[in-house]
Amino acid sequence: MVLMTSPGRRWVWYGGRPSLDFVNTRRNRGAGLRDAGHGDRTAWDRTAGDGEAEYLREPADLAAWLAEAGLITPPAAIGRSLVDGDILAGALALREAVNTAVTATVAAVSVPDRAVRCVNDWIAAEPHRPALRLEAGMPVLRAPRAARTPRGALALIAVDAAELLGTGLRERLRICPGPGCRGRFLDDSPAARRRWCSMAVCGNRSKAAVHRQAAHAAAGTS
Repeated sequence: MVLMTSPGRRWVWYGGRPSLDFVNTRRNRGAGLRDAGHGDRTAWDRTAGDGEAEYLREPADLAAWLAEAGLITPPAAIGRSLVDGDILAGALALREAVNTAVTATVAAVSVPDRAVRCVNDWIAAEPHRPALRLEAGMPVLRAPRAARTPRGALALIAVDAAELLGTGLRERLRICPGPGCRGRFLDDSPAARRRWCSMAVCGNRSKAAVHRQAAHAAAGTS
């Protein structure tokens, strides 16, 4: 497997939940493997030069992502970054645990116990838990506002992952079959038939590929 260094910070926000967007900071997971898919889903082959791309290479990358996700105050606003090497290492361990659990869930196989333990360890570190708040006399469950520390932000991500994996929402977890993507996302379509991370990107690429194949086949028969 080739692990590519990202040419720059390039975040994607199609996951539908913070924990999935966090998992998607590593792209093209499983490069070189075919996606068996389901039903009529295409089995994509790796193309030459494809490899997994890591976008959290340094503590500054993690700080930038957490800030853009709205989970911490931007480092520039406080004059320093609160993310160090230890926090980055813990964050990557959490990210991979969530990814392992999501991948297993989508494949309908058992989730490894170590992945669950990792998520639970981060949940236990959550200093600001969701709570009921009264709005116009009605109780509404609200998550806390932006976490004050990177560790608190990562705990919120763990809570979000647990809500996805431990409820019926798990049935809507998906992995985009697009080549060079493999993005994880929550299918929020009414009929639960969303296939692509984004129709504007992978969906259009698929349509273009089908069109090219049809044109090639037509040229070969003429």
